[in-house]
Amino acid sequence: MTSLKRVSLKAMLAAALVALAGCGLGRTSGGQGEGVRDPIVAATVNGRPIYVEDVRAHAVSRGWIGETEDLDANSDAATLALEELIQIRLFSMEAEARGLDRQPDIRRQLENARERVLAAAIYEEIAQKAADPTTIERLYRENSSRLGQGDEVHLRHIQFSTREAADAAKRRLDQGERFEALAFELSVERDTAPDGGDLGFRAISDLTPQMRQEIERSGVGQLIGPLQLDDGSWHLFRVDDRRTIGGPSLEQLRPRITQWLAWQETTQLMERLQRDARVERLREPEPGMAPAGEVTAPADATPSAPTPQPEPATPQTGAPPPPFPFPNAAPPIVTQQAPPSAPASTQPASAPAPAETPAENGTLE
Repeated sequence: MTSLKRVSLKAMLAAALVALAGCGLGRTSGGQGEGVRDPIVAATVNGRPIYVEDVRAHAVSRGWIGETEDLDANSDAATLALEELIQIRLFSMEAEARGLDRQPDIRRQLENARERVLAAAIYEEIAQKAADPTTIERLYRENSSRLGQGDEVHLRHIQFSTREAADAAKRRLDQGERFEALAFELSVERDTAPDGGDLGFRAISDLTPQMRQEIERSGVGQLIGPLQLDDGSWHLFRVDDRRTIGGPSLEQLRPRITQWLAWQETTQLMERLQRDARVERLREPEPGMAPAGEVTAPADATPSAPTPQPEPATPQTGAPPPPFPFPNAAPPIVTQQAPPSAPASTQPASAPAPAETPAENGTLE
């Protein structure tokens, strides 16, 4: 009897999806799982449809195929996923016929499940908006200067209190004395004097307009100055080296930009909703009562049956590292969590098992 049931189910699935036998079930032609889900019906139960995409999503949730993998219409995974969805649909209809959906606790659970699905839809919409190529490319262009792209110059300097001291040192340099030796002997800037006045590499874009003009006119090994800076001190500079540096490419930063945009949108939406809503917490947690770390049940605790509802859409709890060195950006956190997408399936965790275990070839568990 069981074998006849399996044969009939396979025949029903093949007939319903014969047009898709050569491709993946419930997938669009865009590839990689992108695009709008196919509204193709795989089966009906008392006139209510079960869609092809729901069959594929259920197979994913059961671990029978990968998240981005297509579902073969003739596979055992497709057969068993549809078999379980039909069984769930039948039990659901029977519960409605018995009036179980009108019980207060069941109604509350149904409403909670509905809220979770709708919240997950918001997260999915935000994720799609954050992945917009035009927005990502514009943000990258506008902030590319923050990535360190451009020219750097390696400088040494000697600092003086007066113009006369700077001129005297310049004459000694012109006569062939070593810049590093004079920096050690004469510079009033004691932090750099032991290193021969070494300032290291500096981004030209970070220098003062006066220094940028002098740098543009000077080659490697040439002296600049004496120059008086804003603090009144006098300086001699030497250009030791130049280099052009590059930052990460758009493709390298695309995932981080996408994550950052999604976090920004989520945070701004949450702030607006909390500001406009009236939230009344009937009992605030007492100070020091919040649990630290994971909370585990006692060893002798008896777990209760799980509530049949979709996976929750949990908001991010911390800011991801910004893709650019934004001023006053939120500090990065060690653990990152991408904005959740819509639940892959609405299969109840306590749904009844199918009549038979997966395929004879043992590929599904």
